[in-house]
Amino acid sequence: LADGVEDAAGSLALSARILEAVSKPLWLAGRELFPSASIGIAQWQPRYRLGEELLRDADAAMYRAKAEGRDRSALFDEAMRAHAIRSLDLEADLRRAILNDAFVPHFQPIVRLADNTVVGHEALLRWNHEWHGPLPPGEFIGVGEDSGLIEQVDWLIYERVVDWLRGRDDGYVSINVSPRHFRSDDFAERLLQMLDGAGVDPHRLRIEITEVALLDDAPRALRMLNTLRERGVQALLDDFGTGFSALSYLHRFPIQSLKIDRSFVAGLDGQTRAESLALVRAILALASTLGIDTIGEGIETEAQRDILVELGCPFGQGYLYGVPAPL
Repeated sequence: LADGVEDAAGSLALSARILEAVSKPLWLAGRELFPSASIGIAQWQPRYRLGEELLRDADAAMYRAKAEGRDRSALFDEAMRAHAIRSLDLEADLRRAILNDAFVPHFQPIVRLADNTVVGHEALLRWNHEWHGPLPPGEFIGVGEDSGLIEQVDWLIYERVVDWLRGRDDGYVSINVSPRHFRSDDFAERLLQMLDGAGVDPHRLRIEITEVALLDDAPRALRMLNTLRERGVQALLDDFGTGFSALSYLHRFPIQSLKIDRSFVAGLDGQTRAESLALVRAILALASTLGIDTIGEGIETEAQRDILVELGCPFGQGYLYGVPAPL
């Protein structure tokens, strides 16, 4: 609590001094550490009636500071208030949707680019909101992650995907796995039990993970991926090329496939053609050296497809081959 600070400028100046003091290196157990802090600021106004309200808004601002890169401060404002209210409403709606089973998997084909043969599908989460209609994941995944509800939603989708696989014998389905699942010791076992109970060959299911899942708890992630691989469930690294340490993790984890991020694919016939060509060519060369399959994401034009084929990308996915749809 900062007495004597009269306006936002004073609060920001105080936070700058705190950040500078906190960032000074310190020694602990023979190691030099470099701390940092994320600071949220809420300026008192007459509408605040309780101290808890002021702390709540400062906390919301702190999370904004973290989202913007950490080691900085953020000042609570009305836009942040609207976002907080929207998040609270969405969380309540998510809880009702889980009870009402309002989530439906939509499937998008994954094809062999050389002959356009469908080799599998990606199961994508869709929510039929009772008031707003179909909502894409970008509208609610963040709230689901923050609240922990995404795990319950995922398991509802996984059950439907496995049930869908049971009635078919063509290709595989990939499911998206939240980093939160990698904090659970029984995720792999539970998923395998679901497959066994349905009589589905584990080779027909693949999991899509992001680099964040590997970075959060690397030893646990490695154990989980090895358990799944031993039974035949392959792992795909999604959005490859957008992280900073994916290269160092490719040889440490049992990754069988990676997806070239859609931003690079979109640039193949756009204004960033030269840069995108260089990046995609480098990714394909790296994957080939490591014996890893590649899937080009977000293919929307024949020109993009032709370039990927010419560069040697074996598989692709995107609106050119079909929009996600319930099956």
